[in-house]
Amino acid sequence: MESPPPTPVPSAPRELSRLAALLRYEILDTPDEAAFDDITQLAARFCGTPIALISLVDQHRQWFKSRLGLDVSETPRQISFCTHTIEGDGVFEVPDATRDPRFADNPLVTGEPDIRFYAGTPLTSADGYNLGTLCVIDRQPRQLSAEQRDTLERLGRQVMRLFEERLQAHHYAEQVALQQALLNSAASAVLITRLDGRISSLNTAAEQLLGYTERMLVGHSLTDTLFPQEALARRAAILSKERGEQIEAGFEVLIAPLQDGQRAMREWRLLHRNGREVPVLLNISAIHDELELLRGYIVSAYDLAHQENLQLQLRQIAAQVPGMLFQFCWRPNQQSSFPYLSEGVEAIYGLSGAQIATSIGPIYSAVHPDDRASLLASIREAASSLSPWHFEHRINHPRKGLIWVEARATPLRQPDGSVLWHGLVTDITERKAEQLELDRQQEMNRRLLEALSEAVIACDAQGYLTLFNNTARLWHGLDACVLPPERWPDHYHLYQADGSTPLPWEEAPLLRALRGEHVRNAEMAILLDGVARHVSANADPLFASDGQQSGAVVVMHDITERKRIEKLQREFVSTVSHELRTPLTSITASLALICSGTMGEVPDHLQELLDIAHQNSGRLSALIDDLLDIDKLYAGKMQFSLAEQPLQPLLEQALRSNQAYAERYCRGIHLSDCPPLRVRVDARRLQQVLSNLLSNAAKFSPAGEWIELWAESTRDGRVRVSVRDKGPGIAEGFRKRIFQKFAQADSSDTRQQGGTGLGLAISKELIEHMDGRIGFDSRPGQGACFWFELPSHDQSHATGEARK
Repeated sequence: MESPPPTPVPSAPRELSRLAALLRYEILDTPDEAAFDDITQLAARFCGTPIALISLVDQHRQWFKSRLGLDVSETPRQISFCTHTIEGDGVFEVPDATRDPRFADNPLVTGEPDIRFYAGTPLTSADGYNLGTLCVIDRQPRQLSAEQRDTLERLGRQVMRLFEERLQAHHYAEQVALQQALLNSAASAVLITRLDGRISSLNTAAEQLLGYTERMLVGHSLTDTLFPQEALARRAAILSKERGEQIEAGFEVLIAPLQDGQRAMREWRLLHRNGREVPVLLNISAIHDELELLRGYIVSAYDLAHQENLQLQLRQIAAQVPGMLFQFCWRPNQQSSFPYLSEGVEAIYGLSGAQIATSIGPIYSAVHPDDRASLLASIREAASSLSPWHFEHRINHPRKGLIWVEARATPLRQPDGSVLWHGLVTDITERKAEQLELDRQQEMNRRLLEALSEAVIACDAQGYLTLFNNTARLWHGLDACVLPPERWPDHYHLYQADGSTPLPWEEAPLLRALRGEHVRNAEMAILLDGVARHVSANADPLFASDGQQSGAVVVMHDITERKRIEKLQREFVSTVSHELRTPLTSITASLALICSGTMGEVPDHLQELLDIAHQNSGRLSALIDDLLDIDKLYAGKMQFSLAEQPLQPLLEQALRSNQAYAERYCRGIHLSDCPPLRVRVDARRLQQVLSNLLSNAAKFSPAGEWIELWAESTRDGRVRVSVRDKGPGIAEGFRKRIFQKFAQADSSDTRQQGGTGLGLAISKELIEHMDGRIGFDSRPGQGACFWFELPSHDQSHATGEARK
């Protein structure tokens, strides 16, 4: 039997929008409501079915807002019939689910509630999203008539109307609650009036200010109850004259400015319940509904009785502010003035408040002549747009000389057309000097970066390149681009040190530093027009002052010439070594025969000279062997025969091979602990490493002391082999280059110990080629312990495997 087709999956963007529309109605998981239950009752009755549902389909389920004939409140979306309904536009009907391949195996068909017949109409929102269905279900196959389908669709539209009404009622309740909360929390007195000026509500602050309770004022005229009639009449006469029309001495006096598009703000005296007058600053604003229809007015009354106390507090605060606080009244083409000035005016302008209280002339004269025109232009522009004003300019201070000041203010249009500014002026001379110095330093840094012969590149914390100096642009042939880090190697032609293998993007030094790593001397190549430039990169993360990483920087040094010279050196050493080896082998063999007496007895006065020549020819042979080995290692031509073998026999062989040599300098070599482990190494190369370490230890060991050789397991599944002597230790200045080629602690021509300076460099390369690492521990005067680590395997496990 073929599997039924899967439940239709809508497109992701459309489905996300549909789910958002569903959540907007705030109806999921709400209690039962009779209005919706009536709809399901009617649907079941008209369609003659035992089951009717109002189903809402979210991301994972269909939830039933109303259900008739079904006990469960939700079912999984993946098995729901309604999922199919919301994918269409009209009634979705299934006459017999057992014969429909989409539903024949559905658990709702094969089990409870044994669905045979299903018909559903989508519940479509005003913006066109199907939120769910109104559906009817029967346990018997059947089909709806045209009249029943039409009825089901009409009932579905009624469900959506209920959804809309429910949402609007919810929003209205929220708005009412918000309005009441705002009224109750307002610090100033607030009264709400109807269009005719009758009070509809007021807050607690208004009750306290006026001495009335809300019940006493609601329904009464605002102006008849709280305003002195003489004051209303005087204001009505003034407005009538200004407007050229009769203004009645009532509520119309208060709202007249609003009708002219102006702010209705003015000082008034309101009547307290006890008969006294309360000075207030009255502000009136219109209330419009969502259709922009005027519904009433908000009357805010600010108690001016507190003004003197506030002014005292303002003076106290202003005395602590570093600068000058001010109120400036700007009247175009008229005399402007400062209604308020703090005592900081003398520190900023060298003037007293009395000198500029009625005129800005003295301040304008103090402004640097080059800044006066732009200052006035900025004031006019801010006054016309009522936008926050900010301007930096210079002042000729009578005591301080030329200073820089920063002025900030917020303009507020007044009923008479003037603009009242509330602002602050501060002395920024010191900040300007610091900024100038910072700009100078930044310019110097920029010039230095551009002049560097090294390439410098930086990125931010997101990995976007922010700095590409001139050298970097020259080397790459490109400037900084907005690219993700994984595209850096390809776009900027980055290759590994061999100049032919593309550099993996995760190994780019800048990216490694961005991940928190400190990169030192990482070699790579930049290919431009087919020519490789070899560079050595040092990279570090960058951190902000708060300790958070802000990016990374890499500095690249051109080592192309050094690489060329090294190659020439290797080729020269290789050529010379090969050319010297054949004749030197013959010389060494000949000297050996002569010294051994095979060619006849040697006179005593020549024997010592021949022995010295034989020893030095041996040293020269060792030097050539070392030179050839280091050349092979760096050229990648040395062959390694790696095999897994027990470690202890290798250490014992090294002991036997080097014991005689060690006894020439000290008591000898002592082999102590060695765990039963196996290592995968080239035995010959490992012996070469051990011989280097043991011979070095012998040469620097005092007579009568032992050289210790041992092995131990580490926690990371490796084995560490150590060689320790009791010699003078490693000098601090020699430690960083101890593994470099031709490195000698004593490089003078009178040094006491022989050696080529290649042994440790060769040992390091050999150990690393066998997947190991080498190092040392030393304190001056307390000897040195050289060690290397290799991956290890349990010998008992290997023996058991071999037996199998």
